[in-house]
Amino acid sequence: MLMEEFIMFTGEKLSLTKIENDFLELNFNSAVGSVNKLDKQSLDELHQALTLAKQQEVAGMLLTSSKSAFIVGADITQFKQMFDASEEQFLDSASHINGMMSCIEDMPFPTVVAINGFALGGGLEVCLACDARIISEQARIGLPETGLGILPGWGGTVRLPRLSDFATALEWITSARQYSAQKAFKSGIVDQVVEPDNLRSEALSYLASMASGEIDYCLVRKRKLSPVNQGQAEIDAIANMAKAMVMDKTAGHYPAPIRAIELITESASLTRDQAIKKEASVFYELSQSAEARALIGLFVGDQYVARKARSYAKALPQSLPDISMAAVVGAGIMGGGIAYQSVTRGCPVVMKDIAQAALDLGISEAEKLLGKAVSKGKLDQSKASRILAMINPTLDDKDLQNTEFVVEAVVEHLPVKNAVLSALDKQLSDDAIIVSNTSSISINQLANSLEKPERFCGMHFFNPVHVMPLVEVIRGEHTSDQTIAAVCNHALRLGKKPIVVNDCPGFLVNRVLFAQCFAMELLLRDGVSFQQIDQVMEQWGMPMGPAYLMDVVGLDTIVHCYSVMSEGIPERFVNDVTTPTETLLNAGRLGQKNGMGYYSYTAAKGGRPEKTIDSQSVELLESISGKHKEIDSQTIIDRLLLPLAIEMNHCIAEGIVDSAIEADMALIWGVGFPPFRGGICRWMDEQGIEAICQKADSYSDIGELYRPTQSMREMASAGKKYYP
Repeated sequence: MLMEEFIMFTGEKLSLTKIENDFLELNFNSAVGSVNKLDKQSLDELHQALTLAKQQEVAGMLLTSSKSAFIVGADITQFKQMFDASEEQFLDSASHINGMMSCIEDMPFPTVVAINGFALGGGLEVCLACDARIISEQARIGLPETGLGILPGWGGTVRLPRLSDFATALEWITSARQYSAQKAFKSGIVDQVVEPDNLRSEALSYLASMASGEIDYCLVRKRKLSPVNQGQAEIDAIANMAKAMVMDKTAGHYPAPIRAIELITESASLTRDQAIKKEASVFYELSQSAEARALIGLFVGDQYVARKARSYAKALPQSLPDISMAAVVGAGIMGGGIAYQSVTRGCPVVMKDIAQAALDLGISEAEKLLGKAVSKGKLDQSKASRILAMINPTLDDKDLQNTEFVVEAVVEHLPVKNAVLSALDKQLSDDAIIVSNTSSISINQLANSLEKPERFCGMHFFNPVHVMPLVEVIRGEHTSDQTIAAVCNHALRLGKKPIVVNDCPGFLVNRVLFAQCFAMELLLRDGVSFQQIDQVMEQWGMPMGPAYLMDVVGLDTIVHCYSVMSEGIPERFVNDVTTPTETLLNAGRLGQKNGMGYYSYTAAKGGRPEKTIDSQSVELLESISGKHKEIDSQTIIDRLLLPLAIEMNHCIAEGIVDSAIEADMALIWGVGFPPFRGGICRWMDEQGIEAICQKADSYSDIGELYRPTQSMREMASAGKKYYP
């Protein structure tokens, strides 16, 4: 007969219960939120439960979760308080938490953890401290900390190489990835993979085998307490290879993975307690880095933007179902990309155009993307065919009549867009929503063509649609709150990250990006070569330099947008002479689309076109500025980033975007601003607003692009930051 369960400790985050077979069960079941996190309260309760557990004369302890995941990691919102502490306070806290992990490992009886859902970061470090890990076949585990600019600081760098092997530990920790249960088993990190329904019973069975002596858990403990069981020469060789791979991938911009490799290498010959002490010291060192502030800020920013988008969506009536039929008007590459994104998320779409060639191109784009998914094993061919069949290409306006959500994606020309929008306004039902995928034309201007402008706004996808996460949702002066809510809700359904901005020339991302483009034109007129500009900015961390980016976008598009920006904001976007980009365009150079722009392009098999320096473009640019000259890299960085930073401050001050965090996330998601920099507002904080203003003033003779705003000067004098 089974003994009656006896609750020994219960808190808001976890409980300790004496269960059958003289076992304890430590169960994580947070009363707040949908997942278990290791926050201050849960750690306090864990300390109480472990203190009580180690005093018991029992046969073993099982660790479980009543949530859909075991523990998803530490509560990142509490990192600021931890990282703001002095080094002594930080190390004391780390010592206390590591003491709990070692307490689990040193219990006078065996411990087994049943891993369901996710065990990430600190959650996995709890699992590593146990004697055995039984995992659901659907679970995923990992140590994501180096992706946040830090490292596993609660024994992860110590226990993982001793449980698995040195190379596996470096791969798991430097990649910051999540791994499947099967991969974890093959790597020796977990002991059994079981079906989800059998997880608890199989974990209890394994614990019973340990308690009876059938499985000697002391052998595992001995390995975890000792130095890594590999020769130093082998360890050094693996570490050097891992460093080279990380440097090749990150160009040295992300110090945490490199520092983690160095730490694990140095600690391989140490005992557990010696290695844990060294780990805590490096953890503190990385916690004080600009990269950690940036990357943790992005993690928080991602959650903030998602919460805000969902809060908009809550304005919708609960009875209102998801959109069942959407449409894209204007096919081609962009329309095909939007249609692909829609159907892969389960929303059928009508793709309408007036030209069969454009429809063919749109379908071809969707076919190409689905084909890539099939070739990578993400889809089978039959499913890809079913998804493609959800796109209805048509030349007939009648096929739009039952659509509830229409994305206008025709050519970026005001009269054409007005004509299309006016026709849609008359064709669709009164509650259908119309959005424009314009990248530069005023939403208020476009709304003039509609009888019901309240159901209209901008929905700016970034190219390529299936890759770029950002969608700018642009509110016009007549756009209703319900329209914004519906568009945000649909963007979330499409797997995108919507940020709501107000209407202005270029909206948010393009407005600040074109401030940098105008700044580059000024550098080119001063004789600086576009090759040096691109090289410097790519080394700084941009995914591509500004000249290369212009080629990708298309020089004709760039020049068109210049006229929009100079008309809308003439005091800073001065366009009174032929720009270097216009000079190239006038010579028939369109960029990648015709193989000639700043660079020349040749087709590359299975990838983006390969670029080479073209003597003709160099000669055309030198005809404006004279022979190209090299200048110091910092001047290039200053002259390109300061206008971008100042224009972003204008946008924040004007209420185009609600917050610095949304401004930074938009740049990172929309144009690939370097994540380790944290966004342009975070970059200004790291430089210091006062220093930014002083540096901008030193370039004031160049033009208004370099004049700091009044709000920047006020922030500088008050010592304020965007991220206090």
